[in-house]
Amino acid sequence: MRDIRRGAMVTVFGLFFLSGFSALVLQVVWMRELSLLFGATAQAAAATLAAFFLGLAAGSAYWGRRSRRITRPLRSYALLEVGVLVAGLGYFLLAPAFAAQYGTLYSHLAEPAPGLLVGIKLLLALVLLSPAALFMGGTLPVLSAWLVRHPAALGRLVPLLYGVNTAGAAIGALSAAFLLPPILGYDGSYLLALALAGGIALSAWWLGGRGSAQMLEGVQASPPQVPAVALAAEALPQAWLRGLAFLSGFVALALEVLWTRMFAQVLQNSVYSYAVILVVFLLALAAGSFVAGWLARRRLPVVPTLVGLLCGAALLVALTPQLFFWLTDGLGYLGAGRDWPDYLRTLGLAAVAILAGPTLVLGVVFPYLWKAAEAGARSPGEQVGGLLALNTLGAILGSLAAGFLLLEWLGLWRAIQWLAGLYLAAAMLLTTLAVAPAAAGLCARPWLAPMLVLAPVLGFLLLLSALDAGRLPVVRTDSVQRAETLLEAREGGAGTVAVVRRGEHLGIKVDNHYTLGSTRGHGLQQRQAHFPLLLHPAPDRVFFLGMGTGITAGAALAHPVKEVVVAELLGDVIDLAAEYFRPYANGLFEDPQVRLLAEDGRHHLGATDEAYDVIIGDLFVPWKRGNAALYSLEHFQHVAERLAPGGLFAQWVPLYQVTAQELGSIARTFTAVFPHVTLWRGDFLPEGPIVALVGRLDAAPLEPAAVLRRARALRADAVAGDARGPQDSVLPDPDTPPLLLYYAGNLGRAADLLAGYPLNTDDRPRLQFSAARAQRAEAAGRRGWLVGEPLIDFFRSVLAAAPVADAPYLARLAPQQRQAVPAGLDIFAASLADAQGDAEGAQALLARASRALTANAPGNPDTGDGDSGNRDAGDRGPGDLDPGRLRRDLEALRAERDAAIKALEQRIERLQGG
Repeated sequence: MRDIRRGAMVTVFGLFFLSGFSALVLQVVWMRELSLLFGATAQAAAATLAAFFLGLAAGSAYWGRRSRRITRPLRSYALLEVGVLVAGLGYFLLAPAFAAQYGTLYSHLAEPAPGLLVGIKLLLALVLLSPAALFMGGTLPVLSAWLVRHPAALGRLVPLLYGVNTAGAAIGALSAAFLLPPILGYDGSYLLALALAGGIALSAWWLGGRGSAQMLEGVQASPPQVPAVALAAEALPQAWLRGLAFLSGFVALALEVLWTRMFAQVLQNSVYSYAVILVVFLLALAAGSFVAGWLARRRLPVVPTLVGLLCGAALLVALTPQLFFWLTDGLGYLGAGRDWPDYLRTLGLAAVAILAGPTLVLGVVFPYLWKAAEAGARSPGEQVGGLLALNTLGAILGSLAAGFLLLEWLGLWRAIQWLAGLYLAAAMLLTTLAVAPAAAGLCARPWLAPMLVLAPVLGFLLLLSALDAGRLPVVRTDSVQRAETLLEAREGGAGTVAVVRRGEHLGIKVDNHYTLGSTRGHGLQQRQAHFPLLLHPAPDRVFFLGMGTGITAGAALAHPVKEVVVAELLGDVIDLAAEYFRPYANGLFEDPQVRLLAEDGRHHLGATDEAYDVIIGDLFVPWKRGNAALYSLEHFQHVAERLAPGGLFAQWVPLYQVTAQELGSIARTFTAVFPHVTLWRGDFLPEGPIVALVGRLDAAPLEPAAVLRRARALRADAVAGDARGPQDSVLPDPDTPPLLLYYAGNLGRAADLLAGYPLNTDDRPRLQFSAARAQRAEAAGRRGWLVGEPLIDFFRSVLAAAPVADAPYLARLAPQQRQAVPAGLDIFAASLADAQGDAEGAQALLARASRALTANAPGNPDTGDGDSGNRDAGDRGPGDLDPGRLRRDLEALRAERDAAIKALEQRIERLQGG
């Protein structure tokens, strides 16, 4: 019978482990889905998190009070899991209805009343998440009522139960990042978690039946044989218990936010990297709960133990910035050059080395309070629920304070130091209110009281001297080799934004290594606006998804536009760009035609009812957390809905961070929404190229006369510093638009090339998972990006699948003008040949391009047959053309390539791992 009872207890603990697993998977899916609905801003994330934790806190308090009247706790626990299941299914019904109405609220409140809109997001999140969270919050108090018969056993058993549930949550976090969504998708993962909750409910209901009740009765712990006077001497007043429970939640969640921001300075920052940090954090908290239960069984005096825990946690927390700075070699990129398994191993070891110790001690403090609460008069469930509710409320305020106050007021390092100081202050108060001497007397150790008073004092001295983190730099700069100087840095919950001067150029970067742009590639960044706008006959309203330095968006003002709307996720980026990049942004920050939104661009397009003639997506690296959603089917559908009649959408893709597999997935997803898609090169740099997917809903052909007219106007009024390409000397025909040299093909008519690639959707964001792995494989040299010869082969395959001669999009071009397309590919190939040291081959390719463009030009004696673009480079040597002109062409090509290399230098350096 004893073995049966032990087995039943293990079963219940196993069910609670699975409950933690299920709850974390549900939380991950909820947070992600609501970030798509409300936007990925820090304010929206905070509203969602606060709603979830408020539900947990309310559930803990409510079910804790009710536990006194519960006669069959296991069956009540089963009903709570049923509540989670039903509320979770209700989310599926309510969320689409909310999404349908949310756009109206956003359109009316986003700009005039952003604070009110955040409040509405919180209210909506409460309605969606609180029912399930209310039931989740009651599970620990109700199970504690089953497990603990007498309050004197709280400290020995409840931490074990709490730790098992937290360990389940850690494994749930791991599965929600590495296993479930890649296999099942987010909807499938969600349904699996709900099914798991249902299975837990059925099992707990059976265990709580009449036949099982007698068998399980002996499982409940009887009170330990401790004299009542001893319990009274160890008791903490309820006010202290509540205050420490609140403080523990506040500090723990604030540190989770700060430590996540700390690691973001040196990581790949994909969904996997964040998951590793979260898993280490949760596992360490779980281990802390087990240690708390072990300490409770040791019969140590409560108050001195708490003082020691608070002081130890404070010093270990204060040590994390120094240790982090040392292990990352001064904020260097973590795991540079390592492949996927080695990168994860490096990250995991670093997270364990830096976070495991302090988090474990932090994780002891709160569960150990149940030991201090054993002498209270409350029932076990009520005591557990009350403290858990206060701990959760502290967690809400801690996460909000860290993200919105501490980082901005104190900065990352000082904020960590300040939180360590809070624990030392709590320890000092414990020792000065005449509580510690009584506990010391109980132990018959008269020397213990002065030591307890001295410990926090020494802690403060260390915090202000050897462990002072305020001296550490916020941003890594290289003043020796790169002549870098930090001009300004701003820290916030969404990232650390810095402006850096390198030589004579300015750059803006986020989270230490990720460069948004610089003045070095001024002209090339302008092209990202010029090319799409030239393709539209009359662009009045333009939307930019992403801003960076503002150089690209500012270039739109050189066109006859009436309004330019720019959405940038980070408000600090807007502020710093306006302060430092104003001379390069063509009046972007002064022009009344411009609206700058500190907003998630995808969210804005999905919620607004405004229509735009041209929408331009910035270069988004697919592996970066959240960026896969900007290449998803649902996002492209939102964009299509926001296009005015005849409008177009241009999404730039950084091929220097994309494999053929990722580009195929992006292109197939893009063509699934837009029936007419053309592909355009952004430069002639085969080792660091960008391309634009330009989608339309109609079949309007290119108007060469309009493009040429506006291109000439742009050239006449060009912004100083605009890069000039080889088309300036290669194109002899004054009626051929230079833009045609960048045309790479019609993907809409080359659908067979894309048929084998998977769609990237919100439910199955394949790009999010595959791109992160590909980035590490490339860094280790085991896989290459779509650059160089493979890219040229891809361009050739697109032109072969959709020949230029019968392309409807080019129907209004003369046959001679169409020769610019293969000529542009030859120029691109010449750039690669020259970069590889083959100057002769580069000149031959340029000669073929020149012949193709001059074969039928007016007044040219060599009329040819119009198909010279298909001839071999060896048909005629470069000597048939003016050698001096070919040299000038090659020099122009090199100049463009060098300019692009400089512009991309910092970005590639960051993205490929430093």
